[in-house]
Amino acid sequence: MGRRTVAQFANQIKRVLSPTCLNDLGRRVGFCYRERLITPYRLVLSLLASHATGPVETLADIQRQFNALFGTTVAYKPFHNQLAKRSFKGFMREVLDVILQQWVVGVLQPKAQGPLGAFGRIVIQDGCSFAVKDALDEHYPGRFKKQNPAAVELHVTMSLLNESVEKVTLTADTAPERRHLPSPETLRDDLLLADRGYFDLNYLGAVNGAGGYFVVRASASVNPKVRGAYTWEGEALGEWSEQSSKQGVLSRGETVDLDVVWGKGAKALELRLLARWNPEEECHTLLVPNLPRTRFSAEQVGQLYRLRWQVELLFKEWKSYANLHAFDTSNAGIAEGLIWAAMAASVLKRYLAQMTQALRGVEISTRKVAMCARHGLGDVFHALACGRSRGFLPVLRGLVNYLASNATRSHPKRDHKKGRLQFGLEPVL
Repeated sequence: MGRRTVAQFANQIKRVLSPTCLNDLGRRVGFCYRERLITPYRLVLSLLASHATGPVETLADIQRQFNALFGTTVAYKPFHNQLAKRSFKGFMREVLDVILQQWVVGVLQPKAQGPLGAFGRIVIQDGCSFAVKDALDEHYPGRFKKQNPAAVELHVTMSLLNESVEKVTLTADTAPERRHLPSPETLRDDLLLADRGYFDLNYLGAVNGAGGYFVVRASASVNPKVRGAYTWEGEALGEWSEQSSKQGVLSRGETVDLDVVWGKGAKALELRLLARWNPEEECHTLLVPNLPRTRFSAEQVGQLYRLRWQVELLFKEWKSYANLHAFDTSNAGIAEGLIWAAMAASVLKRYLAQMTQALRGVEISTRKVAMCARHGLGDVFHALACGRSRGFLPVLRGLVNYLASNATRSHPKRDHKKGRLQFGLEPVL
């Protein structure tokens, strides 16, 4: 990436959060036909400001943020009427899609000649579920009826190298997860990391056939035929006759790297099965990769899979620092629209982290930015609301300087030894 300036990043933010862009989008999706006091632009700005700078407990918190941001005295009822429109959730979903497409900066890259250089992308798939108001149980039934009658799940496809969301869908918590995996043909030359809820042999066979790669955790119930066994260091464990993995191959306390096959004939799927004994839980942790043993040892596959934890950190940011929670509303459309607003606020903070790293050449912690960016974001939103182009740039530059001093990663050397950079990745600085 060539050298970029604060002005370039500022223009990218203003291009998306502009009256022209957001008001046109509001008209296009049928959210607004006449621009009155509560325009689509003003509404989005107040939603982002409220979710990114402080706690949002009620809809009145957003209404008060709107009045403070634009110097108005809009009452609660007309403000609520805007959120209650059927098109509100679709409008906010479109806003999030625009933000996800526009605010992307490369954060990590494979080292030259490193093992990850063969992959175009590293994609993480996972789901984030949380309870919503009980009155929404018909729209969003939860899996745990007694504790949480109503709950939703966000199905997320994340780019590790950009540390950003590529795709997200919202369903009830009871909806199957596997339907939201990326299409196999889109994963050619890419690496997919996914938890055991996404283990599906038909899908993995399709990814393998499309030229994609994966490391997916499997449940203890898998039972392929074993054709060969190796130590964790790759040494062959004698000759093997084909047998079930349940027939004593996975012995208690043993850690092995197996060649296995599911199915027969033309439908046979030959993969590896890594079984590592977990003494704390007294069971095997099973990983299924299609990565060749000649290029990726069992230990390296395990290191790769641990990169999946980055999506869990993303979910924590959403819930802890972007107000992704059970909003106090029984209107399903409002609840969904506020979920998209919370995610958009989180994307903005991550974009600020990526911007600061690119401009100042220091490794930035997205968690620290999520925590402390609110100290300067208020000024950023006020500059946008006032429409002063000249005033926006120095405010944004001041926020970048603040983040460069207060949101750097605490242990960059440790990251290289046993963190996210231990296996062939390096920050883009």
